Amino acid sequence: MSLAPEHLSDLKASGLTDDTISACRFTAVRPHDNRLRGVASAYLIPYFDLDGRPNGVERWKLFPPIVRPNGTQKYHQPLNSAPALYLPPLHPWDDIARDSQRSICITEGEKKAAALCQTSIPTFGVAGVWNWRQRFDHGERLVIPSVDQIVWKDRDVELIPDSDVWREEKRHALCGFYSFAQELVSRGANVRFIVLPEDGHGKVGVDDWLVKTGARWKDYWPLLDRIALDDRRLVKAAKWWQEWREKQALQLSLQQASQEPMEIMDLAGSFQVRFPTHHVALSFQRLSENGRGVSAELTVTVGQIDLLGETDIGLKSDSSRDKLAKSLSRTANHVPWKHLLERACGEVLKRHRHGEPIIELEPAESTHTPFVLNPIVYRGHQTLIFAPGGSCKSYLALYIALLTIAGQRQNGIAAIQTNVLYLDWELDHETVGARLKALHTGHPELAHCRPSYRRCTQPLHLEALQIAVEVAQRHIGLVIVDSAAMACGGDLHSPESAIKLQQALRRIGCASIVLAHVSKTTAEGQDKSAYGTVFFRELARNVWELSRPEGSDRVVLSQTGTTCKNSFGRKQNPLGFEFSFGSDRVQISSFNPADEEESGFEDKLPLRDRIQRLLRDKTSRSSQEIADALHAPLSSVKSGLSQGRGKMFERSGSQRDGKWTLTAFALTHFSSLRSIVGASIVDPSLQPLSGDEGKQRNYLNPHDKPIVEDIVDDRCTPSLLKQGGYINTPPSTINDSTIKTLSHSQPEEFIDLAD
Repeated sequence: MSLAPEHLSDLKASGLTDDTISACRFTAVRPHDNRLRGVASAYLIPYFDLDGRPNGVERWKLFPPIVRPNGTQKYHQPLNSAPALYLPPLHPWDDIARDSQRSICITEGEKKAAALCQTSIPTFGVAGVWNWRQRFDHGERLVIPSVDQIVWKDRDVELIPDSDVWREEKRHALCGFYSFAQELVSRGANVRFIVLPEDGHGKVGVDDWLVKTGARWKDYWPLLDRIALDDRRLVKAAKWWQEWREKQALQLSLQQASQEPMEIMDLAGSFQVRFPTHHVALSFQRLSENGRGVSAELTVTVGQIDLLGETDIGLKSDSSRDKLAKSLSRTANHVPWKHLLERACGEVLKRHRHGEPIIELEPAESTHTPFVLNPIVYRGHQTLIFAPGGSCKSYLALYIALLTIAGQRQNGIAAIQTNVLYLDWELDHETVGARLKALHTGHPELAHCRPSYRRCTQPLHLEALQIAVEVAQRHIGLVIVDSAAMACGGDLHSPESAIKLQQALRRIGCASIVLAHVSKTTAEGQDKSAYGTVFFRELARNVWELSRPEGSDRVVLSQTGTTCKNSFGRKQNPLGFEFSFGSDRVQISSFNPADEEESGFEDKLPLRDRIQRLLRDKTSRSSQEIADALHAPLSSVKSGLSQGRGKMFERSGSQRDGKWTLTAFALTHFSSLRSIVGASIVDPSLQPLSGDEGKQRNYLNPHDKPIVEDIVDDRCTPSLLKQGGYINTPPSTINDSTIKTLSHSQPEEFIDLAD
C-alpha cells in the first residue's frame, strides 16, 4: 500500500531517497490491520536476513505516537515477536558478515541505519539500546541469533548512539550501548564509540547529522570524535556494566544452583535440607514467628564436619543470609553458600507456612484403628492414665515399655514391637534404671529390652521439636510422658496447658502414654478424674484409671467411670495386675477383677458384671433395687439388664413391677464369665492373651458353642478380632520395615536405659 504524505515526510526528514525507501520496502499499514487506539496511520518497516529476503519481523512507525504515563510510544512491534538486527537491503550482508576485515557501524533505529547505508557505509540498526538481547518465556535473556551470524573477531566496529546519551539523565541508554560493545569485545571485535555533536536544538541522531552536513558529510565524517571503551566519559557506564555483569553471573549461578538436586526432610516441624552435589546438610530447628518474620536455629554440616552450630537466621532476611554466606565462605569457599541458603530458606519457609498438604480423603483398608499396645494404646494416638500417688503407675508404664520393645503378649496385653522413649520429669535415670534392673530380674524374658530415656526439665512443648527429631531418627513408636503436670509446666486447670501438651505430642508424631495424677476435688459419689482441666480427657483418645487399694499390691486399669473413655470403640474390660516386690526383683502377674469375690475392685467392673455379682444370691430385685444397691444410675441399670436379657438376665412380672434374676445358664456358668483377656478365642489363629495356653478351658453354652462371642461383644465386635485390627495388626501397618532398631549414634541427653 502506498505511503501516506506524513509517512514520506518522516522518511525524507531522515534523508532517505526514493530509491532507498523503495529498496527498504517501507509501506503503509492497511487501515483494517491497524487496531491501535489513537493511531491514525502507520507505515511498516520490514526486516531482512543476510541474503536480503524478508524474515517476517516487522515494526510500525505510528502517527501520531501513543502517549502513555511512562513515555511516548513511537513504534509498535507485534506481541510475541522476537527482536532482530535491522539489516538494510542496500549492501551484500552475506559477504560483509563473513569478511571480518570490513568495518561495520551500529546505530539505534531503522531509518538511521538506512541513512548511513545509503552513503555506502555498512550499518545495521537495533530497535532499542537493549534489543540486541532476547527474553525467553522462562525469563532467561540471551543475545539475539542475528548477532551470531556475523564474524566479529578482529572486526572494527563503531557504535553511534544519539547525542543525548551523554547526558546524565540518559545514562541508562548509554549503558545499554556500552553493554553491547562489551559483548562484541568478548567476541573479538575492536569497538569504539562515535560521539555526535549537539547543536543546541535537542538530540542529534546520525540521520540528523547526515542531513545537516549534506554533501560535505564525507569531509566531516573522519573528524567526528571517536573514543575507546576506556575513555573517561565511559567510566560511569563501565562501572554500571561491571555491576550488571556480576548480577548476570549471579543469576546464572543461581539458575545452575536451582537445578542442583535438593533433598528436604520434614522432622515434625524441623527441617533438614541436603545438597548431595556439595555434600552439604542444613538443619533448621526451633522455627518461630516474630515481628520480623520467621526465624530458625541453623546447623550447617559439610560431609561429617559441623561448620556452623545452632546459629539464628531469618528465613526472609537477605542480610542474615548474606552474613552467614560470607562466614561460611571463609571455611569452605568452594560452596555457593548464598545460593544454597536462598533455596533452602525459601523452601523451608514455604513448608513451614503451608503446613500439611490438603489431600483427597480416600477409604482406608480397615474401619478399625490398630493398636500398638492392645487394648491400652492405639497407634499414633494419646492414651491418658490417671492415678493417685503410690499406684505403681510408673512401674506399670516401664513394664509396658518393655513389652512393647519385645513385641510380646503377657498379662492380658499384647504389643506390636516398636522402640519406646521414656520422657521423665519426676525421677532420674539412676532411679528408673534400678527399677528396670528389678523388672529384668523378675522377667528374664524381657531382659534384652531397654527403652530410650530422657530426663526432662522444661515443658514438653518447648522441647517437642528436638524430641521429634530424635523420635524420627530412633524410629520410636511409643512415647511415655511421666507425668502430665510437669510436662505441661503451667496451670493445669487452664485449657491452654492441655492443648499445648496435645500439640507437642502431635508434633512428636507417634503413639503416647501420658501419666497423670488424680484430681483432689472429686465430690462424693462422683468418679475420679485426671487432675486439671477437662481438656486432658477430651484431647486423649483412650483414657484409663489406675486404682490400688491401701496396703494392696494389686492394681486395676479400668475404663468403668464416666471420666474414662475410648474414642474408637466400646470401653475395655478392666485389667488386673499384681506386683510381687522382692529384694532385687519385681514381678508382675495378672488377675481378673471379675473373678474375685472380695477383690476391692467391684466398682471398677463393667456394670453388667456388677449386676451379675449382685444377682448371684438368687434374690429377685427390681431395676430400682439393683440401682440402689450398686449406687448406679437407674437408666444405666435398665440398659444393662435389657442388653443381657435372655442370655444373662430374666424378668418375672410386668415391665413396670418386674423382678430380675440370673438365667439358669448364667448361674451354671457364672464362673466362666470372665473378661476377654481370660476367655478362649473363637478364631484359633488368635492366641490367648494371658495365662498358660494349656490351662485354657473351652466354655460352652447349651448349644455346645463357645460363649466367648457374647463376652467379646462387651468390648468390640468379633469381626474386629478376626480381621486382625484388634490383636494382630496387619503387616501393612507396623512391621519390620516401618519399626526399626535404635540408632547407635545418640545425643547425650537421650540414653538407652540400662540396668
